[in-house]
Amino acid sequence: MTGSIELDPDGKNLQIRFPYRPDLVDEVKAIPGRRWDRAGKLWRVPTTQVDTVVTMFMRHGFTMTADVTSLLAGTQGTAPVDEESEIAASTDITVPDALSISDLNQKVKDAIAGAFPETIWVVGELTDYDKNQDRQHVFFTLVEKRGDTIDAQVSVAMFERTAKTLRTRLANQPEPMTLADGIEIRVLVRVDLYPRSGRYQLIVEDIDASFTLGKLALGREEILRELKEKGLDQQNRVLPMPVPALRVGVLTSHGSDGWNDFLAEMKSSRVGFKITSYDVRVQGELLKPTVLQGLRYFDQRREDFDVLCIIRGGGSRTDLAWFDEREVALAVARHPLKIVCGIGHQRDISVLDLIAHSEKTPTAVADFFIEQVRSTREVLQDLSRCLVESTKLVLRAEEQRLSGTAHDLRRHVQNQLIQERQTLRHCNHRLMRGSKDQIRSAYDLLVRRSEQVRSGVLRRIEGAAASLRTQQARHRLLDPTRVLQRGYTLVRNAGGGILKGVADLSPEQTVAIQFRDGRAGATIDHIEQDQTSD
Repeated sequence: MTGSIELDPDGKNLQIRFPYRPDLVDEVKAIPGRRWDRAGKLWRVPTTQVDTVVTMFMRHGFTMTADVTSLLAGTQGTAPVDEESEIAASTDITVPDALSISDLNQKVKDAIAGAFPETIWVVGELTDYDKNQDRQHVFFTLVEKRGDTIDAQVSVAMFERTAKTLRTRLANQPEPMTLADGIEIRVLVRVDLYPRSGRYQLIVEDIDASFTLGKLALGREEILRELKEKGLDQQNRVLPMPVPALRVGVLTSHGSDGWNDFLAEMKSSRVGFKITSYDVRVQGELLKPTVLQGLRYFDQRREDFDVLCIIRGGGSRTDLAWFDEREVALAVARHPLKIVCGIGHQRDISVLDLIAHSEKTPTAVADFFIEQVRSTREVLQDLSRCLVESTKLVLRAEEQRLSGTAHDLRRHVQNQLIQERQTLRHCNHRLMRGSKDQIRSAYDLLVRRSEQVRSGVLRRIEGAAASLRTQQARHRLLDPTRVLQRGYTLVRNAGGGILKGVADLSPEQTVAIQFRDGRAGATIDHIEQDQTSD
């Protein structure tokens, strides 16, 4: 039993009891006027909300007491009488003045059974399945949508035996399938009404798996066709694979088996991978927003990574169908990093497998990168060996070539030395002969020049001697001593300078007078200047 709905002794409130479940708590909190009774460990809701309470919780399998049923009947009022009911009243059929609720519900049940005597196929999208799928009897809702708007919905029940049978059959198909919120199914049902609660619902008998898988395949084909029309179907797939890829980005669900398998395989390789993971949802409605956000994260840091991986462990076809999403496919196709997918099992194919490099499992993705490194190492080792051998061959060939070149060079040098010695001897002979001629010519020139110099020097000496004699004669004539010999005197000032006239004298001036036979000092007493002198 999931829970119960009872009437409070005060008659003003409903008591709602259930074991703690976050989804049911969220629903009851949405009811106006609700309050939590900590002592009684139950929720109290005003009886004015009985319609809301019954509608909300009966689909979860809650039970309600008779007084709640009576309260619900009293709040519903008298049903309007249509024209057909009046016609029926005018017939001879006897209708009791009033029906009990159970009688009414039974009649409605019988009417439904008469209208739908056989099972029918119904198509709708699953909601509320994920939070109820682990129950013994599964209760969920099928909705009809137009875009994001729900046009109609109906409650559905799948009882334990049917649930076990269908789950096993769906899981054992060539393309395993599991039910989950958000997928569209074609289901064989009985139309029924539960008299105790008056709840109209569908009872599941069978599920057409091919319908859902066909819808998924059709959606995948539509996405691939759009990518091809935009020229994006091979854009990421043809990007060159970095070899080896050591800086690896990963979009995955942290803590999942797929992520743990991938990480364990990479670590056990003992290769120096630099792995950066981004936590995303790999199933359900949160897959698209988280994966798109992760793709943008690595796009903004593209220079820091060689490759980007999207990995998820195994699952059914419907589990993996969340990756067949248009916006995710477009983002992957346009991503600047080379993307490697490891989604699901070997038999599973998603849109991402067809537009990016695909390795079927997370472990296979890890093995792919590890093998890249090993292959690169082997190639480098082979290249290293080839380089060593080629270097040895080149060195050996160069050694032989150098040896031959050295021999040729030695012989060439020897021949050149012989030629140069001969040339040197010839030049030496020519030099000696030429030197002798040069010396002889130079000697003759020197003799001539010496004669010319000697003649020139003699002429200069003779000219100088004649000039000297002339100068000596003039000196003798101008020598003051000769003037003094004739009775003249020389008057000098204190500095020894000769005084030429009275204009050079001043009173009281001391002068020296030089005579022929000596000198005398004198003081100028007075000065008389001849008026006729120049």
